Parts: sequence; C-alpha cells; structure tokens
Amino acid sequence: MNEKDNAEKSLISMDEIRSLLHENAERGFVHTTYLEENRRFHLLMQGDMQAVEDSVRIMDSNLQGTLSKDPLRNMRYLFIVNTGLLTRYAIEAGIPQETVYSVSDLYIQKADVANSIAEIKNLNREIWKTYVRMIQKIKNGTAYSKPIMFCLNYIDSHFNEKITLNDLAEMLEMNPCYLATLFKKEKGETLGAYLLRMRIYTAESLLSRTGYSYAQIAFSLGFCSQSHFTKTFRAETGYTPKEYRMKYYDANISKL
Repeated sequence: MNEKDNAEKSLISMDEIRSLLHENAERGFVHTTYLEENRRFHLLMQGDMQAVEDSVRIMDSNLQGTLSKDPLRNMRYLFIVNTGLLTRYAIEAGIPQETVYSVSDLYIQKADVANSIAEIKNLNREIWKTYVRMIQKIKNGTAYSKPIMFCLNYIDSHFNEKITLNDLAEMLEMNPCYLATLFKKEKGETLGAYLLRMRIYTAESLLSRTGYSYAQIAFSLGFCSQSHFTKTFRAETGYTPKEYRMKYYDANISKL
C-alpha cells in the first residue's frame, strides 16, 4: 500500500496537505517560526510587557495561517490556540496551575461569544497583560519550591474540602513540621493563615460578582456552617457577608 492509499484512510489526505503547501508558497506565506514564538514566550516568562506587544502583532492570519474561512471564527480559533500555548508557559513561570487554567477558561468563554475581531484582539492583549503581571509579582517575590507549589495548587482546587497540614505533608511524603517551616519561610505566613486568606478573598469575589446564597458560598469554601462563615468573614473584613454584598455587588472590582 503506497503513501497515497494510506492517506485516503485519513480525514485529510496528503494531496490536501501538498495543495495547501503549494498555495502558501505561491502567495509567499510562511508561518511564524519557532524562534519567533520562543522569543515571545521568553519575554512572558521574564515578566516583560514587550510580550504583550508581540502577542498583539502575532494575532494576524497573515502570520499564523487560516483556521477558518470566516474571519471572526478564524480570529477566535487563533485566540484559543495561542491561549493554550500561553497557559503552558505561565505554569512554567510559576503561576499556580489552577489559577492559570481558570484565567484562560474565563477569557476563552468571552472570546466564544465575542461579536467582532477587535473584541477578540482586546481579549488577547488583556490576557497577556494579566499573566505578565502575575509573573512580575512572582519575580518580585520568592520562587516557590515544588512542595509549596503543590500546596498552592492543591488549595486552589480543593476550597470546598477540609485541608490540613498533616494531609498535605502525607501527600508530599514530608515531615509536617518541616513543611510548616518551609511554607512559612516561602509565603511569609502559616498554611492556616494563607488558606483562610484565600477563602476570604474568594468569598469577596463571589459576594461582589455572583448571586450565590451565603450558605452556598460558605459550604463551597469549606466552612462548617453559614454562621461560622459569617463570623469569620466579619472578623477578617469588618463586614458581614450581607453588608459586603450590599456595598460591593456589581462594583466591577477586578480580582486579578
């Protein structure tokens, strides 16, 4: 069986691939090179805002090819492909995995319902700025060790569960006392204090941006009861959950 016979079993044949190669050559089109992409992501991982400008330039079908004959859909696909690559590098740069994926999910959802190419280009610029700023914060602080990165990722994805130092230490096969010391050294606060701060921070976002009930928020963040949540939230913020929502709901405060 020759190469063409094999290709005929595929959804896309070698004839189609060769035809597109010929078409690209005829019009002088060449995709962006690996070195050019590498430069952009290197800037990102250095926390350099020049990466944003490079990402704006690259959102061009004349540089990246045609993924759809429909211009708006083509731009949407380009955004999704580039965001997928972007998330991998953001994780390598030290941003907790769950945070990275949550940010990309939100931006892709917005791109999915965007009504214009300009809107998607603006989303592209914004997501790059978001990740660059996150990386800048990391670089201005301390690079986290693998055990602490594991703890941060675990906390991000298990808000609604009871999380203890002993459990994390067991998963990491580490001495709990050593893990506690390492966490305090790298984060500047105890694991318990960090966990509480993240839960309160998330509660603020949910109260100001969603219509979830106070009970739903309490249990989704691992509080044993709504009353416990209310008491803790007031102690940390000076507001009850109801007061906070009345003051900040729909205020469009960015939590990023």
